[in-house]
Amino acid sequence: MRVLKGTGIFAVLFGMTAIASAAEETSGTIKTVDANRREVVIKGVVKDTVYELNKDATVWLDGAAAKLTDLKADDRVVVIYDKKGDHLMAAQVRGLRECQEARGTVSDVVADKKEVVLKGTVKNTTYEMGKSATVWIDGKTSALKNVRAGDDVIVTYQRRGDHMIANDVTVKGRK
Repeated sequence: MRVLKGTGIFAVLFGMTAIASAAEETSGTIKTVDANRREVVIKGVVKDTVYELNKDATVWLDGAAAKLTDLKADDRVVVIYDKKGDHLMAAQVRGLRECQEARGTVSDVVADKKEVVLKGTVKNTTYEMGKSATVWIDGKTSALKNVRAGDDVIVTYQRRGDHMIANDVTVKGRK
């Protein structure tokens, strides 16, 4: 399990309010979900880790708002959390079952083709917006035309042949 410390303000993801810089992020695979206890257990190499959901925590599955009960064992997840004493308190759980996530900097937005292009090390990657795809900027739904070159984004997408179809584009921490 990999843990990344937040730097600066970790901005709005999928409609959630901003998370303070103390927030941490981890990813892994779900072992169990307990909706009554509002917990997600992530499989560990040596020891499993329990994350308790805050009362206002948000849950996402493949880029769409979901309930905790929608998540299942073996789903891949990204958890944004704070450590409070001995407890790991999740502010957000992003489940990925059919989709993947890409993070990067926008190189270009082609609004008339409904495409967003992320800068790559060797080659840029184009993501086509799906029919029901959403764009989030500052915690509010927005339009693709409002995404700008240079924005840092998270794209939740599905690969279909040679095409990357975006379900969700979230602009992180716009200044």
